[in-house]
Amino acid sequence: MSEGESEYIGSSRIMTIDEAIGKKGVSADAADKFKEEVSEKQDTLFTDIMSIVFGWKIQPNGDKKLVSKLPNGKIIFPDRSEQSEAVQPGVPYICLVYERDREAFAKICSEEYQPKIFIPGSRMLTMVWRDEKGNIRRKIPKENSYEERIVAAVKEMEKMKFPSIRIIFRDNQ
Repeated sequence: MSEGESEYIGSSRIMTIDEAIGKKGVSADAADKFKEEVSEKQDTLFTDIMSIVFGWKIQPNGDKKLVSKLPNGKIIFPDRSEQSEAVQPGVPYICLVYERDREAFAKICSEEYQPKIFIPGSRMLTMVWRDEKGNIRRKIPKENSYEERIVAAVKEMEKMKFPSIRIIFRDNQ
């Protein structure tokens, strides 16, 4: 992998709207609203719903582009209507996909839900996640030092089998 190229370039698969709602982590009214938003963005070209993680790919001319891969090996790019500055490498997005002969394009509907670890200035961090039933859970690690609390929180998230988490430093927002 060359300098500036991302390890986040991944692969994707087609999913149903119900699977997308599960990945978004919403229920009831929020799920209905999300379903409406997705159907508003769908058209004759952008039909398939996929979870996509984009990463940087260095081009032969030295530029870099956000890309991912489809299960069939085709490269997928964010659609031209998307603000590429707003797309973060490594973040899973729920997208509508339009596949052509040699490449594909994605309209981003939403970020997937990711469990979070919030770290305020006091360094008394809080873990926040949704359980299998969709309930929001919170936990504050009780270890003695800041470093021990971070390690304990990450290990516990790993034990819950989350593929990724987001760590948010509140003072830096």
